[in-house]
Amino acid sequence: MSIGFENKRIGTTSLFLLAALFACGGGSSSSNGVTDPGPVTPPVNSSTTSLTVTNNKYTPAHDSVAVGATLTWTWNSCTGDGYGGSTCTSHSVKFDDGGASSRIQSSGTFSRTFDAAGTYTYHCAVHGTAMSGTVIVK
Repeated sequence: MSIGFENKRIGTTSLFLLAALFACGGGSSSSNGVTDPGPVTPPVNSSTTSLTVTNNKYTPAHDSVAVGATLTWTWNSCTGDGYGGSTCTSHSVKFDDGGASSRIQSSGTFSRTFDAAGTYTYHCAVHGTAMSGTVIVK
């Protein structure tokens, strides 16, 4: 009787393993090894030179420009306070490459010219990487 029980347990285990193999896609793939294409790179568009700094975000957060382009960030971070006045939040544009960056401010503008190709990441000195952006220069 114990031999029959062992055969039944081995058969059940084998069936379970085969089902798991097929459920996981144990065959070949036609994806050529590409599983995640990653973020879409914005096209080079030198007309996108004006960016906005609002409460906790940059718009657009990701931009792509040609070498030699100058981008200008304009602060628009004041909102109504519910009592007829306004509340302004301070932000900055701080580049991770150590290049020219803005001061912490709640209004005004900041401009930077990109003379070399590359990917430039930046963030707010007040809010850290929770408020960040990227400029791709081609």
